[in-house]
Amino acid sequence: MNHATMMTVMEMGRLDFMVRSGFFKLARKNKWYFPSRSISVQFIRPLKVLQKATLITKVLHIDERWIYTEQIIVRNNTVIAICIVKNTVKKGNETIHTNLMAKELGFTMLPTEGKEITRALKKIDHLVYQRLAAAKNDLR
Repeated sequence: MNHATMMTVMEMGRLDFMVRSGFFKLARKNKWYFPSRSISVQFIRPLKVLQKATLITKVLHIDERWIYTEQIIVRNNTVIAICIVKNTVKKGNETIHTNLMAKELGFTMLPTEGKEITRALKKIDHLVYQRLAAAKNDLR
């Protein structure tokens, strides 16, 4: 199974998670959508087509603006791939504060695991946007 196929499986897992958590119903009611800002994937071992594996999806961390989702593909207790997705909730151009979304879903506490990795991902985002600015200047 190639990397693009595994990423498609992970995307379907995120959609399944949104349905099961009640977010999808809430998002439809409020006309929200859930864009991904960045995706970091590490492919550790190969997975053959039609080989059975398990996809585990969980919310790793939520701050005031971002929702970090962790996904792990496992086969026979061996990690095949791990993915961290940085998402936000939007309505049109407006960013919905994650506290509002959490309150509507009935969360009593926000997940705060993975602070180190979310800080590192924010730094990477900053560096990528610096490269983007440089690339825009080079194109002029």
